[in-house]
Amino acid sequence: MGIKRIAVTVFSTIFLGIFSFNANAQDEWTLERCLTHAFDNNIQIKQSTLQQESARLDKTQSLAQLFPSLNASTSFNTNFGRNIDLATNSYVNEQTNSNSFYVGSSIPLFNGFRLLNSFKQSQIDMLAAEYDLQGLTNDIVMNIATAFMQVMFNEELLLVAQEQLEITGEQLNRTQKLVDAGSLPAGNVYDVQAQMASNELQVINMENALSASVLTLKQLLNLQASESFRIKRPDVDLPVDGLGGKTVGTVYDHALNNWPKIKARESRLESARKGEKIAFSTYTPTLSGNASISTRYSSASFLGDPDPYGTQLDQNLGESIGLNLNIPIFNGLQSRTSVHKSRLNRMNAELQLQDEKNRLYAAVQQAYNDANAAKRQYDASDKSVQATEKAFEYAEQRHQVGIMNTLEFNVATNNLTRARSEALRAKYDYIFKMKVLDFYQGKPITFDQVK
Repeated sequence: MGIKRIAVTVFSTIFLGIFSFNANAQDEWTLERCLTHAFDNNIQIKQSTLQQESARLDKTQSLAQLFPSLNASTSFNTNFGRNIDLATNSYVNEQTNSNSFYVGSSIPLFNGFRLLNSFKQSQIDMLAAEYDLQGLTNDIVMNIATAFMQVMFNEELLLVAQEQLEITGEQLNRTQKLVDAGSLPAGNVYDVQAQMASNELQVINMENALSASVLTLKQLLNLQASESFRIKRPDVDLPVDGLGGKTVGTVYDHALNNWPKIKARESRLESARKGEKIAFSTYTPTLSGNASISTRYSSASFLGDPDPYGTQLDQNLGESIGLNLNIPIFNGLQSRTSVHKSRLNRMNAELQLQDEKNRLYAAVQQAYNDANAAKRQYDASDKSVQATEKAFEYAEQRHQVGIMNTLEFNVATNNLTRARSEALRAKYDYIFKMKVLDFYQGKPITFDQVK
């Protein structure tokens, strides 16, 4: 649960900030709520958590192997007919009852540091499992944040389409009045009606796109498609300094030292090195110590009545202590094969680490280039909107006084719609690409109202 809470705080801050619910918006989903819901219900997160718990149990087990073992046993037997009296080691021909007790202990004294390296390896494996969970959390946050941003983008596109439809409706009313007054031919009404039909289609397309993006986000959250769902839009601040002093190298260096997937691969490489040492330990002799205490009782009569129970237990008490040395000479090439396979495993872990580094560098490089391109695109689209709005105002004035025909005015209207839509796309693309860079750097971000 600790990792989940940290991930919610860090990543929701990086992408869109941490937002609070209010009493009148309990049915709205903030990004924080989406992330919390995903962490609590995502199957992959639950599986990774179970793997982490399994690794913790393996570490506990490997630690216990370093301590002496202690075992006790007891038995009770009833024998009929001719049998050996365990107390006197003589044959008797009668029913006998016997009881024995045993307590023994053994301790590993030297085994080529196999148990110690196994314990260290289990510690590293548990750490790798934690990094795996963090890496999975990163992926889920990225996917949900992308889907959340897409919903916001489509909501704004729908607003633009609805606003344009309203403008066309007003234009239709004005045109109809001018036609009724005889100032314009009736064909102008048909042109505006055609434009309005096109705007209505655009609204429907934007509504469909919004529904599709909401469905995608619901699916990531494992919500039913029929369930009521509405996001709570945060205030998003446009980056002021752009890339600033960021370079591919500086972003990559920070990510390399903190990226969970890199940490997981590094841990698995270190685990493979411990595994290589464990395999080499099979070449070395092993030495262990052992000690035991045992006693027994028998009800058989021999040269008189049997001794009392307690007396027999005392008389038959035996103790032992010893050392056991095992020297490997030939074991069917098991040790040799184990050493070679562990070396191959270590080499494969090195390749996997380098491959993960290469993928991270490619991802950072792509994110940097995308952010740079998005910044240039946003600047250009912003200028385009300003120029297109002025052109539309001029066209609207000319159309109202009859200098511009309806067809030309429709072209100006479409140009404005297209410019505003492109500006929105560029704005959200720029915001998202910059957040990706901040995501790789792990920098907390605060957002202000977009101006």
